Amino acid sequence: MKRMNSTDAVAMVARGFARAAGCVVLGLLAACGGQPATPAAPEAITVRTIKAEPVSVKRIRTYPGVTTSVRPVAISARVAGFLDTQHVADGAAVKAGELLYTIDQKPFQASLAQAEASLAQAEAQVPSAQAALDLAARDVERNRPLAASGAISKQTFDQLETKRAQSDAQLASARAAVDAARAQAETARLNLSYCRIEAPMDGLLGKSAAYEGQMVGPGYTVQLNQLVQLDPMYAEFSPSATEWPLISGHMAKGPVSATVVYGGVESISAGGTITFSSNTVNASTSTITLRASFPNAEGAFRPGTFASVKVDLGEIPGVVMVPTAALVARETDFFVWRVKSDGTAENVRVELSVREDDRVGVVQGVVAGDRIVVAGGQKLTEGAKVVEQQQAGAAPGAPNGQPTK
Repeated sequence: MKRMNSTDAVAMVARGFARAAGCVVLGLLAACGGQPATPAAPEAITVRTIKAEPVSVKRIRTYPGVTTSVRPVAISARVAGFLDTQHVADGAAVKAGELLYTIDQKPFQASLAQAEASLAQAEAQVPSAQAALDLAARDVERNRPLAASGAISKQTFDQLETKRAQSDAQLASARAAVDAARAQAETARLNLSYCRIEAPMDGLLGKSAAYEGQMVGPGYTVQLNQLVQLDPMYAEFSPSATEWPLISGHMAKGPVSATVVYGGVESISAGGTITFSSNTVNASTSTITLRASFPNAEGAFRPGTFASVKVDLGEIPGVVMVPTAALVARETDFFVWRVKSDGTAENVRVELSVREDDRVGVVQGVVAGDRIVVAGGQKLTEGAKVVEQQQAGAAPGAPNGQPTK
């Protein structure tokens, strides 16, 4: 018997493995009817879709704003004196003409009495000065024929005329003294009236800056309080200058509505109109200041409140709207899954426009009539087969699970 070397042994083992593998393959082919197995078709993914349709939507722009009073007025002391009485409490709602503060009036009453006495004294000088002028004038007229005939010297007649001129000047001085005394009396009367500080309008007082017994007025505490008007009120906001052409175009057609809203869960709102626009653009922020006026009869809004101002800029017709739930964010872009006519899904990049509640307008990527996936898109891949999810009571094949008509 011939001895095999190591190379022959290895070759024999390899041929054995090959015959064994061939037998296994033949056995499998026989078991499958003699044909190779084909891969199973991928399972369709169940989704829910909607049909994109064009609708008219309101163009509502929302801006951050601050409420301000139409008339914030500083309540000031115009004369110096001791604050005698504060007649209303801090934070009180007051009416126009209501007495707020009084300053000690006694020094001003004394000044008025003195000024009125000086006026009476000056007025008493006028009749005597008038009488002296009348006498001097008669002397001149009586002696005029005598001076003409030479019965009296010209020098004597000149002295009479000089006396008349002096009397006329004295009367003018007396009358001027009356005018000065009258002005002083009026000033004293005004200063006395300034001791009573009244509300110039209806409004809400703030916290007093001075208290009874304190020296107030020029040289001391001048501003005693602040009174703000609450109805109506302003809300100031600053849209971008690039939006001004759109806003101004609507303002040119008529009043532009604006709704002011503030608060949390129980927010409050008031409707008004835009009544003012700045005549310049802020160069550092490229914004323009606008002001909305709105009623505030209940006083719910206070000046200095941060609020939202929603401006109604009309309707946009034919906007293709899709639910925000259909959007897929990827870096800085948005995508939606669209179902093609063959029942497969494709990922489409979209450009968005206006937003209304839970819907958003699409200006590129989706057209009216497209079927858009709104649920079940997490499992989708490009070209995946989809099947519409059926809701209870829906007819088979009805889009979005709605009964067919």
